[in-house]
Amino acid sequence: MSAATGRAVRVGGLDGVLLARSERGDGRHQVVSARMRGREVVVKVYGRKRAPLPTWLRGFGHRFLVGKTGLSARTRRDTEARLLGLWRAHGFAVPECLAWPLPEPPAEPVLVMERVDGPTVDARLRSAALPELEPALRAFAAEWSRRHALAESLREPALLHAHPSFAHLIDRAGVFTAFDFEYAYTDAGRVEQLVDVEIAGFVASLQRAAGARAAPWLRALVEGYTDRRRLERAVAHGAVGRFRALESVAVLAPFLRGRGPRKLRESVAALAAELERAR
Repeated sequence: MSAATGRAVRVGGLDGVLLARSERGDGRHQVVSARMRGREVVVKVYGRKRAPLPTWLRGFGHRFLVGKTGLSARTRRDTEARLLGLWRAHGFAVPECLAWPLPEPPAEPVLVMERVDGPTVDARLRSAALPELEPALRAFAAEWSRRHALAESLREPALLHAHPSFAHLIDRAGVFTAFDFEYAYTDAGRVEQLVDVEIAGFVASLQRAAGARAAPWLRALVEGYTDRRRLERAVAHGAVGRFRALESVAVLAPFLRGRGPRKLRESVAALAAELERAR
């Protein structure tokens, strides 16, 4: 996303303030804060983020190698609307999707959402003292565990965040509200592996944000998470489960489980150490 934010813009017949914009692709992808029906909202306009050929190639990889939804603007809009509804239906904290037509609908797909104010949890982890965030991290971990259990029982990969990062959570008065649902996993047969990937991804995000201060916050996450068995499973699977082909090979060659991206390898190692300490 471009850093050119904060300027006045007009979208769909509404005057608003630019929150984010992508200069890649067709340059039409943008997120705008505006006011509708007496309420502060976010208007998200979905543009193509890459040139046509790279979009097609990456979309092929999404579908056949990773098992994710497509990259077209309309597919990303429809995916985000569906996931916001799904997560809210199960009581998870995400912005409300508002089925409000714009005064002048743009040619591009668009979604109107509740505006949720607050810093990202990533920013809080970089600056806050431990006592400020520990209760919220424990509460997040309990809901995180509930969501994982639900995803597994329903065989619903869309209940997992395709971008597991504290940069995609907003701290709203101690409640962590998730956003950015343009992509979703689609393979119900791999829900457990994808749960493991999400766990490893959030631990890696915590380590990136908190650095040397990460250990006590990781402890709070582990203590708040209600299913130790699932955390132990994530240590074995979390570094490689993103890719269907690699996960299949790893069944036959278990040594590959330690060959994921470096940050994920480090995250599962840190999680393993914390689980061992807590025995």
